[in-house]
Amino acid sequence: MRNITILLMISLLAACGKDSKSIDEIKATYGDFGNGTIKYLSIDYTKTPINKAVEHHPEEYTYLDAVDIFSIGHMSDGLFVTGLMVAPKKKGRYPVIVFNRGGNRDLGILLVSVAVNELAPLAAQGYVVVATNYRGNSRGEGVEEFGGSDLNDVSNLIKSMEEIEFADASRVGLLGMSRGSMMNFLTLKSHSNQTIKAVANIGSITDLGTTIKYHPQIEEVAIELIPNFGTNRNEEIEKRSAVYWTDQLPKSTPLLLMHGMSDPHVSYSQMAPFVDSLDVHEIPYKLISFENADHGINSHRMLVRNLIHDWFDRYLKNGYEFNEETKRVTIE
Repeated sequence: MRNITILLMISLLAACGKDSKSIDEIKATYGDFGNGTIKYLSIDYTKTPINKAVEHHPEEYTYLDAVDIFSIGHMSDGLFVTGLMVAPKKKGRYPVIVFNRGGNRDLGILLVSVAVNELAPLAAQGYVVVATNYRGNSRGEGVEEFGGSDLNDVSNLIKSMEEIEFADASRVGLLGMSRGSMMNFLTLKSHSNQTIKAVANIGSITDLGTTIKYHPQIEEVAIELIPNFGTNRNEEIEKRSAVYWTDQLPKSTPLLLMHGMSDPHVSYSQMAPFVDSLDVHEIPYKLISFENADHGINSHRMLVRNLIHDWFDRYLKNGYEFNEETKRVTIE
């Protein structure tokens, strides 16, 4: 698994024209942080490989005219960590959506294509969308722990948004896929204030043990990244599995859960026990299950995008009370 990840990393770096700058050199491009914790630099996506897709299908990317794309450097527990931010061009102060990436290490790295394809459509609807690579990844300091101390990178990034003049850090949403969904649940559990207004997840890891059972390579990731996993396996799994602590999730934050029923990576079988527990503890949620869909629900890409937009518009931007007539829906 590690060799596969390294090969993928090499191919990604080559494809994106990344150079061999050191962490210190990358950090220096942002300048002195002073008393602040976040800095951002403009990105010209037309100078990156994703522009070929934009040029071939401009009708699919009209939203890019409404947004600015940035790379970010942010400080987390004294560590320099990298990421992305996309914001509306129009002046204003906008709610924040934190996108928690999936994967681990350089598998799932935040490329400019992620900003263009995933973050920018949301930003064009009136949000500041921001994402961290997690510590130890993509020229960042520290070591990733797959839901351990790297969780602080999410919480610290949320705090850092108070320094962004066009971001309303009192209204925050979380968007995640796969491992990113696990990070969303952990963030909800650890966040004591009421700034997180809504969450949307795709392919949620709600039970890491079940995920490992059906996707054994994840155990290799856990052994390599999670401290003391070999000696405290069950404890570390439970720490990262929301199904064991649904009672600790806030009752004021509605969850949108979307999952492919043929997901080969994060087994759909873990969803029923999780949402049953959400019902018991009166946690607001809506589960949308997609028959025959894969991990990314790619067969319903535009529908998923629209569902996410609608969810955040209702519960984050407009602050509506949770009101879903049907909490469990299946789409063919």
